Amino acid sequence: MKNSWRLAVGGWRWLIVVMVAASCTPPPPAPVVTPQGDDRYLVDPRIGYEGELPSAMSQRFDAAWQFVLRGNEMEARRRLAEITKKHPDYLPARLAESVFDIRAGRFDVARAQIADALRRMPAYTAAQVYEAEIAVRDHLTRTAYDLYREIAAQPNAPATVGERLTQLQEALFNELYAAAQGAPDAEAARLLREALAFDPSAVEARVLLSQKLLAQRQFEEARREIDPLLDRVADRADIQSLLAEIDVGRGRYQEAIVRYDRIVKRTKDPRYEARLDEIKREWSAANMPTHFRSALASEAVTRAELATLLYWTVPSVRFAQNLNTPTIAVDIEDVPGREEIIRAIALGLFEVDPVTRRVHPSRHVPASRVSSFLARVLSIRGAACARGLTSDRVLAACSVTDPLATYPPEEPVRGKDVEAALMQVAKQL
Repeated sequence: MKNSWRLAVGGWRWLIVVMVAASCTPPPPAPVVTPQGDDRYLVDPRIGYEGELPSAMSQRFDAAWQFVLRGNEMEARRRLAEITKKHPDYLPARLAESVFDIRAGRFDVARAQIADALRRMPAYTAAQVYEAEIAVRDHLTRTAYDLYREIAAQPNAPATVGERLTQLQEALFNELYAAAQGAPDAEAARLLREALAFDPSAVEARVLLSQKLLAQRQFEEARREIDPLLDRVADRADIQSLLAEIDVGRGRYQEAIVRYDRIVKRTKDPRYEARLDEIKREWSAANMPTHFRSALASEAVTRAELATLLYWTVPSVRFAQNLNTPTIAVDIEDVPGREEIIRAIALGLFEVDPVTRRVHPSRHVPASRVSSFLARVLSIRGAACARGLTSDRVLAACSVTDPLATYPPEEPVRGKDVEAALMQVAKQL
C-alpha cells in the first residue's frame, strides 16, 4: 500500500516537472512562409536596425514575423505586443505591425509608425523601404522611384530594392511616353527626353522625340536624337522619312528626294509618293525667283502674284510661242513680276484699261475672278477638256479644284491654293 502511494506521488511529481519545463520552452515557430507578389518588397523589419535582442526573444520575433507573412494579423500582433512590452524601444517589432496597415491601405497610420522609426534611426533601411512601398501603393511613382534610388545607393541594400527600382523605371517611362502622345510639341519633347532618361534604348520614344523636334524646326536636335538608332533600325521607312524631312529642313532637297525615292520604290506607299512629289515642288520653288516665293506665301493673291504663279507653274504659258504684241501698261514698270504680267496680257488673260493704260497689278483678286481666270487659261491654251464648254463648266470638266468650293466669291485666295489649282491646269495642258 505504501509502495503504491509512493509510486502515485512520484508520478505526480514527474508530471509537474514536465509541465514546468514545457512552460519555459519557447513556442514552436510558425511554418516558414516565402512572401509572394508585392509582399516580397516588404522586407524583414530587422534589416538595417542597429540594436539587438536576446537570443530567446529573437526567436520569438522570428515566429511573430512568420505570422505577419502568413497574414494572421491577430496572432502576429499578439506576439509582437509581448516583445514590445519587454523591449518597448525595439523598432522592428513596431515596424512589423505597419505591414498590416500598408496591406490594408491605411497609409496614414503606417506613415506615422515609419516616420517615428526614421526619426529615431534615420539610416534604418527597412523603414526606408516601407516608406517607399507606401508611395508605390499610393501611386506616387516618382516619389517611390526617388526613395528607392536613395536606398539602392546604400552598400548593403536588399536585393529586392534593385528589382523594384527597375519596375519603377519602366512605370515612369510608360507614364511619360503616354503623356507625350497627346501633348503639344514642346511639352511632348520635354516629356520624351525625361522618359528616355529612364530607357535610352527605347526606339519608338526616340523616333517620336525626333518628330516633335522636327515639327518645331529644331533640325540639328532632331538629327542628334535619331543618330543612336542608325546602327540598329536605319532601314525602317519612318526613320528614313524622318531623315529626309531633316534634310528638307536644312535645305538639302536633293538628298531628301533621293531618300524618299528609295522609300517609294521599296514600300509602294502612296503617302510617301505624295510627299516626294511635294518635296520636288518645294525644291523647284526654292530655286524660283524671290517674287514667286512671295506670291506662293501670299494670303491674298494680287493680279501680279496671280500672273507670277501662272507663269512659273504652267509650262504651256511660260513657253508659249507666236504671241501678239502686248498692250502697254503704264503701272507695271517697277512691279515684281513685270515680265509675267506682260505674258498674261499677251495671252489675253489680263486687260489693260484703254483710257488709263493701267492693269492694276496690286489689286487683290477675289475667288470668283480666280475661278474665271483658271477656266480662261484652259480655254485659251486649248485644253481638250474645255472645248465647247461655257466657262462655268470648264473647271469641273477638267478636274480642276474650283476656288469657289472653298472660298466665298468675294474673298481673296491664298497663293498656295492658286498654285495647287494651276498645277491641275498644267496637267490638262
